Amino acid sequence: MTYDHVLEAIRQTLAGPLANPHMQNFSAQAMLNDDLHIDSVILINLMLHLETDHGVEMPERELSKSDFATVDGLIRMLLGATPAPEPDTAPAPSEITVHCFVSCLCAAIRRHEHLNFHPFYFGTWDSSFAVTPAMQLAYHSEEITQDLYAGWVERLYNIPVREWYDHGQTKEQNLIRFEQLLSPKSDDEQLVIFLDMFHLPERENKYNQNPFPHYVIIELTDDPDLWHLYDPDYRWRGGLPREAILNAMAQPTVAGGYILHSGHAQAPRPQDFAAYFAGTFRVNDNLLTSALRRIFSYHCDPARLLALADLGRAVREMPVFSFRKYAYEHAFAFFWQALCEGFRSLHFLAARIAHKGDRALNPDLFTALDALDQLEFTIKGALKAQFGIWCAINLPAQATLQASSPASPQPQEVPA
Repeated sequence: MTYDHVLEAIRQTLAGPLANPHMQNFSAQAMLNDDLHIDSVILINLMLHLETDHGVEMPERELSKSDFATVDGLIRMLLGATPAPEPDTAPAPSEITVHCFVSCLCAAIRRHEHLNFHPFYFGTWDSSFAVTPAMQLAYHSEEITQDLYAGWVERLYNIPVREWYDHGQTKEQNLIRFEQLLSPKSDDEQLVIFLDMFHLPERENKYNQNPFPHYVIIELTDDPDLWHLYDPDYRWRGGLPREAILNAMAQPTVAGGYILHSGHAQAPRPQDFAAYFAGTFRVNDNLLTSALRRIFSYHCDPARLLALADLGRAVREMPVFSFRKYAYEHAFAFFWQALCEGFRSLHFLAARIAHKGDRALNPDLFTALDALDQLEFTIKGALKAQFGIWCAINLPAQATLQASSPASPQPQEVPA
């Protein structure tokens, strides 16, 4: 199989079975995401067609979109070339956002530099979703509300959330109401709207979803025909035409909006924080995997011969749910940042003792040191457990070697 054969096979597959609407951008140097809008689901289908329709052999190792960014990179990967390192464009763990409405609330929290927004992502790894009567996974449903997060952000951070959208009024009446609220809005207020991103072509719909319900924040600009759209979940902000935004809000697929009052935001009380964690933490159930188990069982049942063909459609929205699992990083970032802060405090305590020459404070120094020692060993223990699980899955024949001495030198303290 030659380079040109694979290039033509990709072109035929995208233009034919996958009906990619961005073929005017196709070339060997085209960006899979930015130029061709190929998300992870489309990539999977592309691979399947290349293998079954064109005889392109798939590499034995698992492929990841992080290994290639262009059509050329994909071809070279399929031909067995070692992937060239791509620029690291992934956000830092502290910047990962996983739920559009929660991210809008966190944007209000982050207006106050002294507040920690990480805890508010707790539980979003199990946030609500739907399974349709056709046993298809759906991240949006008219039955899903944002009441849980609206109530908790007020209790935790003193940020009241009120729904400005009146479901008893027409769509046109609600859009008029929105513009009335937008004009006199204060700096302490954020107007959150629910729109269909599929009908906002000025913003890239990387998931190629139709419809694509999504929460964003809107503000006025000096130009009455240009509004400022802030999308905290995709970390994008910029000016877009007023009419385009209103059109995306007017779609029958979306109806909703909130006004946030963040002027008197404050840090959560420990007891409220503990209640939030306990109330959202499901220790005995992983909602997504439980739902997927039901979906897979339904579509794979031999008694339903035609259902298997719909399995791809049933999990079409999986990329949205995959990103929600990054919420665990927010949780660990909150709990384990105490280690860094603890060492800073220890440094300050040592400097204070030296400055004052007060030996009476020495026990405090060693007590703080012991606490940091215990915390770091706890972190290492959890990390080692995860490493053991990873080895058991990826290196089963070598898993028993974990306890053996390292083959290479470890970091160590050396003479200065």
